[in-house]
Amino acid sequence: MTETCFVDTNVWVYGVDSADPAKRARARDVLNPGGAASLVVSAQVLGEFFYTVTRKLTPPLPPETAGAMVERMRQLPVMPIDADTVAAAIAGSRAWQLSYWDALIVAAAQAAGCTRLLSEDLADGAMYGTVRVENPFVERRRVSEARAPYEPNGGSWDDAGLVAELANYERVCRDAGMRANAIHSYWDYARRFLNWRTGDYRPRGSAAAGRPTPRDRVNATELGAQAKDYARVIEAAGLEIVTVDTYHRHAMFFVRWLGGAFRPGGRLGAG
Repeated sequence: MTETCFVDTNVWVYGVDSADPAKRARARDVLNPGGAASLVVSAQVLGEFFYTVTRKLTPPLPPETAGAMVERMRQLPVMPIDADTVAAAIAGSRAWQLSYWDALIVAAAQAAGCTRLLSEDLADGAMYGTVRVENPFVERRRVSEARAPYEPNGGSWDDAGLVAELANYERVCRDAGMRANAIHSYWDYARRFLNWRTGDYRPRGSAAAGRPTPRDRVNATELGAQAKDYARVIEAAGLEIVTVDTYHRHAMFFVRWLGGAFRPGGRLGAG
């Protein structure tokens, strides 16, 4: 029996985004119709895809081209967004501490009977009801080798330096003996914050586009101020306060770790 797999909007968008060739190639592998899984989408995904590729890509796709792509996507099983799905999303947003729009994606995947949800917008490995999230762009590691303890340098970083520190942060979380789901959560929330800084991630419902922070090197104090701006953007996008707090708190875990005031798996410092 062929497995059914729900594919979130961001994976479809990466499949046509020339700005990131590596992710585009990976997305196209996932979306290959000859793959082992049967792909499922929802009416929400179709609409979000059309809007994103015609308004937010650089350069944007012509509406005629995007419309033709949506027509091809419509050949897949498409879950409708009906009253029952909306009710399930509302309940899910409270139970899972997700935005309504993210919960609507999960609710549609559940309604379709999918156990896998391919998405970059949700924590890799997280379970929401019967649906498990898989981020197809996460590099899977086969073996975790023992390494010497790592301490952040406590200085300043450019964009590339922060990405490198994020990989070290994930390693430190793993070496601290944290559970896999917790490691993914800590890493993923920090990754979203860093991607927001460069304009590569926007919460659903956020209208602004482009890079919201300067390209200058930053220290931990400056990153903390940017994390506050990030929280305000998330709140303005319509996410619940408890969700905003989760995004901000986990971003600050990473920032405080950079500054030497937080140890994953240990106790918080006073910073």
